[in-house]
Amino acid sequence: MTVFLNQDLAFKIESDLREGNKQVIEAWNRSGFGTTAKAIEVGNSLSVYGGSECPVNETVGLGMLSPVEESVLVEIEEFYHLNNHSAVIRVCPLAHSSLIELTQKRGYILNSFSYRWILDLSAWRSSFDLSDPRIRIATSNEEMEWARAVAAGFNDVDDVSKEQNLDLDRAFFRMQNSIPVLATENEVVAAGGILAINHEIAALFATSTRPSYRKRGLQTALLDWRLRFAKDNGARIATIETDPGSDSQRNAERVGFRLAYVTAELIKPVSN
Repeated sequence: MTVFLNQDLAFKIESDLREGNKQVIEAWNRSGFGTTAKAIEVGNSLSVYGGSECPVNETVGLGMLSPVEESVLVEIEEFYHLNNHSAVIRVCPLAHSSLIELTQKRGYILNSFSYRWILDLSAWRSSFDLSDPRIRIATSNEEMEWARAVAAGFNDVDDVSKEQNLDLDRAFFRMQNSIPVLATENEVVAAGGILAINHEIAALFATSTRPSYRKRGLQTALLDWRLRFAKDNGARIATIETDPGSDSQRNAERVGFRLAYVTAELIKPVSN
């Protein structure tokens, strides 16, 4: 049966993202890394702040169940502005129209777009006979190797400095539902990613490859391995997020993902 996008499915996808962000913050703060992250839940949404450069500084889930009250936006703005950071809201196009109306009224500006993709695992079949032998689940004592490889890929370098803060990457590794997966080449951890299964939804994220190991099929192999694992473990839908026009988008489409919707990131600078 083909999976069609509707408000109910969008709510499940956004709820899964909100739950994932919540698990990241919980893992981060219970691990004693030396830094901490903050989060508030308001209006069926979750707002996260993990430091000035943290890529998961965002509010997700707003307007997916009911109209948005202005008091909710005020609380979110106060949370971010107390941390000297722009208020950040990720808007699903199936959210209630009141969210757009209020963000316009309160001076938010468009900052970026992201694509959310879905794949119906019940109908999906891998195009490969076998999973790639370079891919496997990372063991607990490989946390730092995995984190360094993923951080290096996102920073477009082959390795990160010893001073590089890896707290977010390690929090991804330690999430409650996290299945950290790595790819090796000649016994070197060349790439990594996360699979998190919550009920029927499998989320694939934090996928990155060291620059000198790119163009070797590792990204596709990581996708294929996680989709096989998710399907074998009862997930019905897989999701992934990419930047528009990126290599990650092309890899996702090659394995069968189709575009669910485009999200808009709206921000309200501290000075507003």
